[in-house]
Amino acid sequence: MQFHEFVARHGIAVFAVDRFDGFAVDVGIPPEWEPFDSAVGIGVWVCRSDPRIDKFCANAVLTLHRVEASLDAGAVFAMLSEQQLQSVPDCHERQRELAAASEGPGDAGVLAMRISHELGSVDSVSRSRIVTCEQETLIAQLTVTALHESPADRENIWLSIRANAAAPRPTSDPGGTPVARTEAATDGG
Repeated sequence: MQFHEFVARHGIAVFAVDRFDGFAVDVGIPPEWEPFDSAVGIGVWVCRSDPRIDKFCANAVLTLHRVEASLDAGAVFAMLSEQQLQSVPDCHERQRELAAASEGPGDAGVLAMRISHELGSVDSVSRSRIVTCEQETLIAQLTVTALHESPADRENIWLSIRANAAAPRPTSDPGGTPVARTEAATDGG
């Protein structure tokens, strides 16, 4: 089942948000990647130095959602993965893994796909952070997409979530690390 089907079937509200109360969402983007667009719950960067830009511009898309229910991170990641795989024609899964985040609260997932397209093979890697709290679930996804042969720096793009000491601790990380910052960062560090 896809995530959007699950929340519709169970009447669960999902909201696009610009920040997670009590948490800092950090995104590392290489210097040659520029902000392109943003809206509530979404940020987009493009690599204007990508030599394959005439065919397909390497890009990174961050989405933030707050779900008004405490959900199992493994089930959420599985449904989100299926939704991504089923929404893109000629897409093949290359890697899928979910584990407790090595830094900060929640679980960290990776879904790597290869897409057969008329422009050539396209690689897409989606990094997910899912934080299950007492009455809600926070989902951050950073998806990086580029032509397979593009030399654009995709390895130095990362996503992290840190807990704020004043916020209730998530149920999946009883020892959360306190921080003072709760806004998105793009300083690459």
